[in-house]
Amino acid sequence: MTPDDNPPTPPSLAEEWKETWEDESTRDRVYTTTLQLYEPTRVAAIAERANVSKETARDYLQWFAEIGMLTQTNETPDEFVRDEDYFRWRRIHWLRGLPMEELEQRLKMEIAKERSYREKYDAEGPDHVDALDHADYTDIEDVWSELQEWKTVRRRIEELEQARQNHDNTTQASA
Repeated sequence: MTPDDNPPTPPSLAEEWKETWEDESTRDRVYTTTLQLYEPTRVAAIAERANVSKETARDYLQWFAEIGMLTQTNETPDEFVRDEDYFRWRRIHWLRGLPMEELEQRLKMEIAKERSYREKYDAEGPDHVDALDHADYTDIEDVWSELQEWKTVRRRIEELEQARQNHDNTTQASA
């Protein structure tokens, strides 16, 4: 077998990660990284993930905190986490820009999903379900996944309803 007969080696994870960042600006790399900060995270870890210096990361993180996208949870060492209220506000703001018919259609679809979960689990909500009552040990992760999806459906219903209720205010303000 000659060296030419060997199949090409797939890129390493580090090479793939580097390729994904090549066309991104520094701000976009930090921004993309901050979208994933569900737990308080140190600046050094964020800088490493975004492939920027700690000082550059800190500057952007403080700016993102000033506009409300992040919350600084600790100062020594600096730690940041997503501000879920900010992202909820953005989703609702975006939804309010949709035509009323589309909002209502999306709302009906989510309500149907919610009703289906209520019937399937015979419960008022996902927090009232004991996953072990609905699955054996091998299927428990499937039930947990469905319960998480149910929570997401309920969040979507709330956001769609808020966007629908405020839709007239948005269209009047932009007219």
